[in-house]
Amino acid sequence: MKYFNAPEKGYLDKLYKTIDYEEHNAMVEALEKKIAEGKPDRMKMWLGINSRFLLLNAQYNRKGIRYKEYTYDSRLMFEVLAEFQYFCNMYVPYFHRMGPGAPLELFPDFQNFSEAQWMGAELVFPEDDVPGTRPFLTEDNKNILFDRGLPDPFSGIFAVGWEHYEKFREYAKDYEIDGSRVVNVWPAGMSSDGPFTLACELLGTTEACVLLYEDPDYMKKLLDFFTTAIINRVKAFRKRWGVAEKLQGWFMADDSIALLSCEMYQEAVLPFHKRMVDELIEESGTLNIHLCGDATRHFPIIQKELRCRNFDTGFPVKHGELCKTLGPDTTIMGGPSVAFLESHNEEEIEAEVKRIIEEVTPYTRRFVMREGNNVPPKMDLGKILAMYRATVKYGKYGADFVT
Repeated sequence: MKYFNAPEKGYLDKLYKTIDYEEHNAMVEALEKKIAEGKPDRMKMWLGINSRFLLLNAQYNRKGIRYKEYTYDSRLMFEVLAEFQYFCNMYVPYFHRMGPGAPLELFPDFQNFSEAQWMGAELVFPEDDVPGTRPFLTEDNKNILFDRGLPDPFSGIFAVGWEHYEKFREYAKDYEIDGSRVVNVWPAGMSSDGPFTLACELLGTTEACVLLYEDPDYMKKLLDFFTTAIINRVKAFRKRWGVAEKLQGWFMADDSIALLSCEMYQEAVLPFHKRMVDELIEESGTLNIHLCGDATRHFPIIQKELRCRNFDTGFPVKHGELCKTLGPDTTIMGGPSVAFLESHNEEEIEAEVKRIIEEVTPYTRRFVMREGNNVPPKMDLGKILAMYRATVKYGKYGADFVT
């Protein structure tokens, strides 16, 4: 690879002892077919891992590529993302196609800063971290966004993102890594980090929460502004991409609702979530939501009011209790927390995965094992391999199932 080193030999020896690519791919293909038929015979394992795992780890990042150059350089981002996915296909075990020739699928990578930057927040590039933004709305300028008006969907970082997307499509035509080719490219900008999280990013988290109590009219106006802007952007991107305004599914997040009581969420934020669902998802469609942090108390109302059938969780989560509460028709992604993975050995991790499997399988066949939540840059890949081994070993479904 041009930019990144392979893992060290000790890990590779363990990986190749555990995985035969052909057998792994056959297992994954068979499981996907059974999931499509509604008859999965084992638990799936997924992984939250992105470019920071390589870019922020000197062990792998041989050329010292930094996010500041990566973010704005289409060719560099394309090649880094292609190598990152190739790295995952060759060395990172979860239930995806692995090995030489495994396909590559890419989209522009802006981590979690895109919507805040789009709204006018300053983008900053810390030396040893992912890019981020700083709050800029204060009591003195709290109406500045309303004065400016709704942002153009293709302005700010999303203008950069669309340019990346178009160039990615051209680069993909004649690019490959050891027989692996880019088979799919799609644009950024069609999901959302959520209107309340955006408010926390632009106001500051404490300030946003205080204003919900001290100036609810302002917060309602602000959240309405964000919601309108998000809907307009998603629709504009869909139109330019050539798909319908409303689709069968949509992915969003709003991690900061973990800060709110159930009553405050339902009163202050849920109406805006409902509006996004109503305007972006077909009546027969469903929502896929990411909510890390201690947010599971909100899941039942989100399931009911937002037609949500797929929850990507973080921690803390009582997995069995959650599966029982939401029922067998809802997919839940969850597993050992990152803190647990970092502080425990491989044997302990396998035991924890086994415990979670035994906790959830009486209630669901739709649980997806994953770390909670997102693999940090210096995580020992042996910890991920331990999760994979345990999921394969203990994740076969038996007959004991409550519907």
